[in-house]
Amino acid sequence: MKYVIAILKGILVGLAVLIPGVSGGSMIMTMGIYEQAISITSRDKSVRRAAIIFLIPYVIGIVVGILGLAFVIKWLMEHYLFETALCFIGMILGSLPMLYKKVKGEKFSLVGALLFALMVGIMIALPHLSGNAGGEGKLTMSLVGALMAIVLGFIGAGTMIVPGISGSMVMLVLGYYNDIIGHITGLKDIVKGGLSGASIPWGHVFALGFFAVGAILGLLLVSRWIKWLLGHHPVPTYYAIMGLMLASPYPIFIKSGLDFSTMGAGHIIAGCVTLVLGFALALFLDRQGEKAEKA
Repeated sequence: MKYVIAILKGILVGLAVLIPGVSGGSMIMTMGIYEQAISITSRDKSVRRAAIIFLIPYVIGIVVGILGLAFVIKWLMEHYLFETALCFIGMILGSLPMLYKKVKGEKFSLVGALLFALMVGIMIALPHLSGNAGGEGKLTMSLVGALMAIVLGFIGAGTMIVPGISGSMVMLVLGYYNDIIGHITGLKDIVKGGLSGASIPWGHVFALGFFAVGAILGLLLVSRWIKWLLGHHPVPTYYAIMGLMLASPYPIFIKSGLDFSTMGAGHIIAGCVTLVLGFALALFLDRQGEKAEKA
């Protein structure tokens, strides 16, 4: 059962990654597996091995969420955008008490306070940097396209591991979000072509292959960097993470295209309910994580 729960948690992370403004790192933090996630680059082989084994069911869930359930997010965003956004916002905000425990009782850090303010400012500015971007960039089957796919994979996965920053939002800012989503949803055509003997869309294979190379590099290098920061400067780092996560609802609302003037009372009530449910779910997962640590 614990593996089933782990896979379900991974699916939630995978679904969150697909929504511009929602941070995969925040969701990983909410699930209580952040320290294990960044331990995959530990220099201690036993620690690294234990982290990899622990994360396998979560990774399975993330892959299922991203590759197999992209259509679910598309449907929810089309029909229940407000409620979906508030549910993820509730989960993000519900994980803040868990983070606050990390610095509670510690000596006040001026550097941490400045980083907190800086991260809030970055999150407020980020959604306004994209302008009309979102569908302009295209990954072509060329050397330039391969290098760009690697760079995008590195940036997307690297930002995904940072709580508060949305990898999808960064792709939107860079103008490649729609193209990347198109390649991901094109996986069904790759599978269909491989099974039926029909033509395989090599453009999708090319883009996703090089994107995956960059993503692996981004996850490994950025997670090692964050692990070093948490090990050597934990209080300022946690302040910075709290700033990112506290301000993360802002870009979700800005980039979601919500039109509050057309919403009825039913939508608003339903949104408030999903917000509370998301917040309660994050608190529940935090408590379950504490119990697991004590066991």
